[in-house]
Amino acid sequence: MPSGREIHVIINPHAAYGRAGRKWPEIKRYLTERGFQVKHYFTKKIYDACHIAERVTKKGARLIASVGGDGTFNEVVNGVMNCVPVVKHLPEVALIPVGTGSDFARTLGITSGYRQAIDVIAGRKTRSMDIGRVAMKLRGRTKRRYFANVLDIGLGGQVVQIVNRMPKILGGFLTFLLSSLMALIQFRRMHLHIWVNRHKVDTSLITIIGAANGQFFGGGMHMAPMARVDDGIFEFIYVRNTNLFKFVYHVLSRVYSGGHLKYRNVRHLRGRELAIQSERVFLLEADGEEERAQEVNVTILPQALKMRTL
Repeated sequence: MPSGREIHVIINPHAAYGRAGRKWPEIKRYLTERGFQVKHYFTKKIYDACHIAERVTKKGARLIASVGGDGTFNEVVNGVMNCVPVVKHLPEVALIPVGTGSDFARTLGITSGYRQAIDVIAGRKTRSMDIGRVAMKLRGRTKRRYFANVLDIGLGGQVVQIVNRMPKILGGFLTFLLSSLMALIQFRRMHLHIWVNRHKVDTSLITIIGAANGQFFGGGMHMAPMARVDDGIFEFIYVRNTNLFKFVYHVLSRVYSGGHLKYRNVRHLRGRELAIQSERVFLLEADGEEERAQEVNVTILPQALKMRTL
């Protein structure tokens, strides 16, 4: 029987330009000081964190933490959620943010380093967190995955594609900002059909559309200041019918403060379901993980996971 102080820690040693791997000895030492029995696992390639989380969940883990960024935590969430309904009781999850973006940690208020994150875990306070589920259709095949923070389609997918291929030595803010500017030069708006709660709400040229459970994405962009991770509702925010220069002036330059929501071509809707169709393949990202699709269906799973929080 697992101990109540046992913690399974999944580390992406390459997160934040290798910072997560370098910090791990300090992190493990502090976890031990706080009384945890630590079982740890290093990832070696993409989806390792997902497979490890799924394996330890099926073996009865009660608490799983990720060390890395939003992508590592996303994989842990997917691994745990893949065990529904095989496992009767899912483990609690926790986040020790040492990544390029760490946007979900911002929403949760875990922003003061690994010691604060471990203190939060040791405090045993939990919050029942909503999880997003997306079905992505491409060339007759459907792929499904989960996300905790934000899923976005269009420009955001292209930004993440660039971020994931460039060195992270500049840190999260500059990495995402420079990647956004590079993506804007290449990006072409998409003609999308959009449904919210099964009602068609728009057909427009769209630059970006997001389903937000958390408030931040893109290394600190305050996409959805009104979002709550446990209210059972997504914030759907999208930019329609605008050009490059207006997007930079009205959206990109103001999104860090939340001021982009005042722009007349930014639309904000709320709901439990989002469906999008396009005549061509588009890029999307879920918590920093890249995907491609021609059609997506996004649904919220209210209070699906318990998470250690402030």
